[in-house]
Amino acid sequence: RITASVDVVDFARDDVDVAIRRGLGNYPGLWVQRLFGESVYPVCAPALLEDPQGLKGPQDLRHHTLLHDDDTSGWRLWLERAGVEGVDPNRGPIFSDSGMLLQAAVEGHGVALGRSVLVSADLETGRLVRPFAEASMPFQFAYYFVCPQTHAERPKVVALRDWLLKEAAAE
Repeated sequence: RITASVDVVDFARDDVDVAIRRGLGNYPGLWVQRLFGESVYPVCAPALLEDPQGLKGPQDLRHHTLLHDDDTSGWRLWLERAGVEGVDPNRGPIFSDSGMLLQAAVEGHGVALGRSVLVSADLETGRLVRPFAEASMPFQFAYYFVCPQTHAERPKVVALRDWLLKEAAAE
């Protein structure tokens, strides 16, 4: 059984064998295996590339709505790293759910800072595009397979972990 939740699993209280956590990888008392990292970059609907305001370079973001997830520092960090000035990194709507954020981008409501793990399928299908293909920034968090030390060698845990590592490597 797979349960999706944003709540951190309490292995002592919850009836859970393993979890996948997104973070820095420091989980004291747990067996931890890094699955994969991710990067972030601007994504938008293909139609925005044809916008009269233009979206030829990162500086053109000043003419477009920036779409944010709960971590509103992402645009500020990305703009700083890209050396872009004159774009207010705080303007634009904030979405509490990444799915809503990406749907707004797909519908052409602005430019989102997409996490590679979450946008890859939309990029492959053409629902989203990367207006500045070279502008990618490694993200500070990665995804980790975690479980109590006592569960780490259980056959079902090993089988799931091995499968996840194989799938992550294929990506």
